Amino acid sequence: MDLLYDKTVTCLYCDHTFPTKKVRQGMQAAISRDTDFCTYYKEQQCNPILYTVSVCPQCGFSFTEHFSTTLTPQARELVKQQIAAKWQKKQFGSLRSIKTATAAYKLALHAAVLTDQPHSIKAGLCLRLSWLYRFLQDEAEEQRFIQFAAEEYERSYEHSDYVVGDKEMSEVRMLYLIGELKRRIGSLDDAVRYFSKVVQMKGETIETGIVHMAQEQWSLARQAHSEQRKQHATS
Repeated sequence: MDLLYDKTVTCLYCDHTFPTKKVRQGMQAAISRDTDFCTYYKEQQCNPILYTVSVCPQCGFSFTEHFSTTLTPQARELVKQQIAAKWQKKQFGSLRSIKTATAAYKLALHAAVLTDQPHSIKAGLCLRLSWLYRFLQDEAEEQRFIQFAAEEYERSYEHSDYVVGDKEMSEVRMLYLIGELKRRIGSLDDAVRYFSKVVQMKGETIETGIVHMAQEQWSLARQAHSEQRKQHATS
């Protein structure tokens, strides 16, 4: 519990102020990281992604710090009809299990769709949902949300909305992540194409670690693609 603290946030829809748990930065080091940036900690119950989403106990509107702080009149009406009118008051502001965090992310994804948040925001929610299902060892749901994340990241790249929607996402990181998600769901042609884009930017970026990862994953994707073609040829 020493790793967590209470942060006061204000609902973007109803302006209700409420406390929610957050993880103290720098209090625990990562012990491992998957190739799609899913991170593991010694105290997984205090993994920061469990507490990324804030859920308003008053109206049910759920959001992250990356959400637009201004809701259009049309978006507010949709939230009123689809979320607030149906909400039964619940508390998400205390210690969260992985399943509770999963519920919070699904609420935030619903809110993101209704309020037309950038594709990068919706992609990030889907990606983190896939990680939560990975923690739960639910491969079917993990794959389903990886698919959604890949599709939303592709739309984000096409519209360049990641530039304003996610300040931590660079073009190189975006291209690599799409490639890796495509590789994980077996879309190997697409994976190779996106990894190649990253490698071609080798001399244009300071993110050399991402380029190196893209080279490694490009090799894995090419090998898997070759094996896939052999299987089709013999079947």
